[in-house]
Amino acid sequence: MATVSIQLYTLRDQLASDRDAALAAVAAMGVDEVEPFGIENFDWLPEALAANGLKAGSAHAMLLAEPDAVLAAAKALGIGTVFQPYWDPEKWQSEAGIRELADGLNTQVDRFVEAGIAVGYHNHDFEFTAPDVDGVPAYDFFVSLLDDRVVLEVDTYWATAGGRNVPGLLATYGDRITHLHVKDGPLLPSRSGATNVVLGNGSMELAPILDASPNRTWVIEFDYATDAVAEVADSVAYLRAR
Repeated sequence: MATVSIQLYTLRDQLASDRDAALAAVAAMGVDEVEPFGIENFDWLPEALAANGLKAGSAHAMLLAEPDAVLAAAKALGIGTVFQPYWDPEKWQSEAGIRELADGLNTQVDRFVEAGIAVGYHNHDFEFTAPDVDGVPAYDFFVSLLDDRVVLEVDTYWATAGGRNVPGLLATYGDRITHLHVKDGPLLPSRSGATNVVLGNGSMELAPILDASPNRTWVIEFDYATDAVAEVADSVAYLRAR
């Protein structure tokens, strides 16, 4: 079965109000690992995760802005993959902006790989609605520029919202896609603020995506939730029941 993880951004409010209780709740869900965010900003993470028996397999961090701090934090956490989680949507509107992102990731590959850490990129929806570059979809053009060692985390919900067929995307890039953000909801644009729902209760066709990804890491994420702890626990149960 795939590795099951939780993007801790889902529980950002709970972490801010009662860090220990939030992490204890995550530990009780029986996930294999967690995916923290902003690791360069939270020096308490290694101790707090260890105290709750949690390990961080991957992370989101602004590695292009603060590569030294991100690398140090990733080492301290024992993280295997760091994903750049965002790139200005305006820069996705031009070839130059896309090349800037790809070049930035390529520049960091050697130093992270030397430390045993992969680097990669996590999408939203706007990468798939950006203009083509010489007839090539912007996202595919971006991937064509990357060092072969740069990996991909596909946010399946945002890719679908952006009009991309996710099973087709998985088939195209194969093992290059190491992690999936698995979420459900009404499939509205990423800047709509729409609330996500427990897996299996929204508009996503999850079965073909999960069936195609037994060896990838499934990362549960809610951008917005009504009752984050309960809904994440129910979503873990949905994945475990497969």
